[in-house]
Amino acid sequence: MTAKTEFPVLQTEVDRMGIVHHSNYPLWFEKSRRDYLRRAGISNSKIAGQGFFLPLSEIECKFKRPARYGDVVMVITKILYMSCVKTVFGYEVFDKAKGKLLAIGKTVHVWTNLKVEPVNIEKEAPDVFGRLKRFSESRDNT
Repeated sequence: MTAKTEFPVLQTEVDRMGIVHHSNYPLWFEKSRRDYLRRAGISNSKIAGQGFFLPLSEIECKFKRPARYGDVVMVITKILYMSCVKTVFGYEVFDKAKGKLLAIGKTVHVWTNLKVEPVNIEKEAPDVFGRLKRFSESRDNT
């Protein structure tokens, strides 16, 4: 399953060159990852409410074309890999109007308890693991 998250580029995200500063892409990944989890029915607040976190351990971004103020970007998010201790999300950032690929990226997250100690989420919260796995393997795109 993929999730599509759309939003306009804000003026505060643009640098002196008139393009989106690179520091905004991780924020866009976070926004789209949260949207993906919400659509899967396991928002960050629900995860934390059950005593777990999904903190970031790695991030990667490759820039293809610049985004500019006023563009509407669409981030397509999917799970590239999932285990009981780690989940890898993939991102493709597009200029929605032009259909041009702007960037690709991935983030790696580990499941932890509230003390930020690694846990086996499949064992500790099988409902969370199962819901995310089923959502990631479903064929419908949103």
